[in-house]
Amino acid sequence: MLSIAPLLLAATLFAPAAPFEPLTENAVLEAPTRRIRSTDASMRKLLQRGFRESRTFADLIARLQRSDVIVYVEEVPRLPGALEGRMMMLPRVYDHRYVRIQIALRGSPEDSIAVLGHELHHAVEVADALDVHDNAGLARLYQRIGLRRGTHLYDTAGAQDAGRMIRRELNL
Repeated sequence: MLSIAPLLLAATLFAPAAPFEPLTENAVLEAPTRRIRSTDASMRKLLQRGFRESRTFADLIARLQRSDVIVYVEEVPRLPGALEGRMMMLPRVYDHRYVRIQIALRGSPEDSIAVLGHELHHAVEVADALDVHDNAGLARLYQRIGLRRGTHLYDTAGAQDAGRMIRRELNL
C-alpha cells in the first residue's frame, strides 16, 4: 500500500509561503504575544489611535510584531534638554531584544503620536540590525546610520520622515 504521508510532507515543506496575515489591533496591542507593551493608559490610547488612523504607524507596529524586539513604552514627566522622546536599549534575555521608549507628553495627542511613531521607527532600526543587542551595538548602529545631535544623542532621517508622515496622516 502506498502511503501519502511523504507526499503531504513534501507539499507542506515546498508550498509557497503564505503572505503575512493582516494584524488586528487586538493582536498587536492587547495579546500576550504583542511586541509593544505599556502599563500607561495614556500610552495605550495613543498606540490605539496611531494604529487606527495612520498607515505608517500601523506599519511600524506590524514590523516590530514580526521581529525579536520587545518594546516597552512609558510616559515620563520630562526628558533631558528639549527631547520629547527617546529610545534606550535594555539587556537581551534569551532570544529577545528589549528597548524602552520614553515619551514626555507635550502638545496635542497628534503631536504625541507622531513622536511615538518617530521612536517606534528607531525600534524598527534596531530590529533590522541583528547585531545590536546591547548599548555598545546601539552606539555603533547610530554612529553608522544616525545624525549626531549631541553627546550620546542621535537621530535618523528615517525616523524624522516617519514622524512627519504620521502627523500628516493623522490630519487627513
